[in-house]
Amino acid sequence: MFSSIVLASDGSNHAAKALKVAIDLAKKYEATLTLVHVLNHDHPSDELVRMVENEHLDVNPFPTDPEGFDGGHLSTEHSTRSMLRSGDKEARVIYAIGQQILISAKREAELAGLKNIKMEIGSGDYANAILKVAEMKNADIIVMGHRGLSRLKGFV
Repeated sequence: MFSSIVLASDGSNHAAKALKVAIDLAKKYEATLTLVHVLNHDHPSDELVRMVENEHLDVNPFPTDPEGFDGGHLSTEHSTRSMLRSGDKEARVIYAIGQQILISAKREAELAGLKNIKMEIGSGDYANAILKVAEMKNADIIVMGHRGLSRLKGFV
């Protein structure tokens, strides 16, 4: 019934619950699971900046493997790559946090036995970025935690 599932994750508790649902669906239907995170454009707190620096999370935001990092498949929009190359420290911190959210979700999916997992990082309007990934991946379903009204709710 489902061959392609997209999970939108912001790292929240609601997203963690949605991940469990997406994993169950992907296992049941042997579907590809695409994890997507849309970069937050708020200014990161000083604590987050220090954490990223202390944990060396922003050392290499672009993996040398063109298919991704950590054995996964990570795709990043060209506009996001350009922003990061500009040297914007806040953008690098936000990107590093997004990477960690995806890595964590991917590990959970792998522990559950999933093999076909992809990762996407987008930027811009959340709903539009999620829909863009869903269209690109020919998703049969989008799974996400509870959130306020948006264009995405109307689409679904």
